Amino acid sequence: RLESAAENGGVNPLGGAPLHPLHTASTLHGLLVSVSEEVPDAPLYHCLPSLCSSVNSPTIPMLNFRAALVNAGYEVSAYHKEPSAVKTNAPNYVVWDVVRAWCKEYPPAKRKESKRHRKGEEQGSNAPGNQPDVDIATKILSKEMRTEVDFTIPKGFGERKKARRWALNPEKNWGPKKAASGKNKRKKEVDEDGDEEMGGEEPNVKQSRT
Repeated sequence: RLESAAENGGVNPLGGAPLHPLHTASTLHGLLVSVSEEVPDAPLYHCLPSLCSSVNSPTIPMLNFRAALVNAGYEVSAYHKEPSAVKTNAPNYVVWDVVRAWCKEYPPAKRKESKRHRKGEEQGSNAPGNQPDVDIATKILSKEMRTEVDFTIPKGFGERKKARRWALNPEKNWGPKKAASGKNKRKKEVDEDGDEEMGGEEPNVKQSRT
């Protein structure tokens, strides 16, 4: 019914009052399509930018990441609530092996550290006294890989049923606005009051010699 309503401007295909406004029907239809495509036996998901950030790497292209998991023999899908998330039935070590393989092909930049941090003396460091602190990225990438990773994207991979999968903004220019500072209001008062803001005195203007 939602598919029919979306195709008919939100009109109820069975007659009567409209089911939903067009944008609402399209959004609900897309949500249901997204949920139906998810891996059924994967209750959790991985946020791809967070995985890559952990090893100081730029985010892996979504298609390449998903293709690597499929080529390794696992199921993979999107997550209806987060565009940058991935659901898969692959074990965690396989997911990290994909990240390690990508970092071997495209080595990430090393994070800058202070001398005190390298010596384990910086405040907040978990390293014992006078011992170098090995960062988490080095620990992850130094582990031996157990998965043969192939980033080749199969032909037709990524093709999905056409649907509006993410809700539209409720109004134009939707999102965080600039914080109010009161500066504009102060400027307006000066412009409107004129002499009052100057205490009724003429401004001291420096005269130039002629």
